[in-house]
Amino acid sequence: MIKTPNESLRVDPEYPKYVKRFIQEGQCLAKLSQTQHPNIVRVSDLFHEGGIYCLVMDFVQGESLYNLVQRRGALPPEEAIKYIGQIGEALKIVHRDGLVHRDAHPANIMVQQDEKAILIDFGIAGEIVPSAGYLSSKHPANIVFAPYEQMGGSRLPSVDVYTLAASLYFAITGQRPATSLDRKLYQVPLIPPQQHIPSISDELNQAILKGMELEAQDRPQVKTA
Repeated sequence: MIKTPNESLRVDPEYPKYVKRFIQEGQCLAKLSQTQHPNIVRVSDLFHEGGIYCLVMDFVQGESLYNLVQRRGALPPEEAIKYIGQIGEALKIVHRDGLVHRDAHPANIMVQQDEKAILIDFGIAGEIVPSAGYLSSKHPANIVFAPYEQMGGSRLPSVDVYTLAASLYFAITGQRPATSLDRKLYQVPLIPPQQHIPSISDELNQAILKGMELEAQDRPQVKTA
């Protein structure tokens, strides 16, 4: 599959930023493709021709986790955990290589017929910042699944922890969780998954809530290289 920047955006003043993100995605995937992890989309080439950047990557056949839940509703916990667990293994490699995905929400998780989950779209991935973890510039994020510190440009692995836990919340309950910004700014409570689906185990309920802790230091910590 060949991916190119959206040509309809050429007249947009922000177009150079889109192209920059596109190139960044190619560079990130090229680095990760050396590992050939089964749950990370692979890229084979990034080239420039006729004024257009082209990214050659594997075609991932399947359905996004977001669409799957929209179509079927809440998934059985075992199934949801299987998908999220595979993406968790993929993120271990991402973090090991000094990167943070920052966009591992259900629309960027493709589920194949063999129940293999593939992590796609590294357009806003970035290198881990080991100190404060913040950048001066802002980066787009899926506000439903992103932790509030990401709006300030956080590049810490705790961003991926939150997003993955929020994705599991969505897959298991079929409901979108309260956003981190609403929780932070307006004290909107996060409804526990078990309140939506009473059959969820206490352990799973607590694991999701722990991963979605509002403050990064309260979430499970990730070891990086």
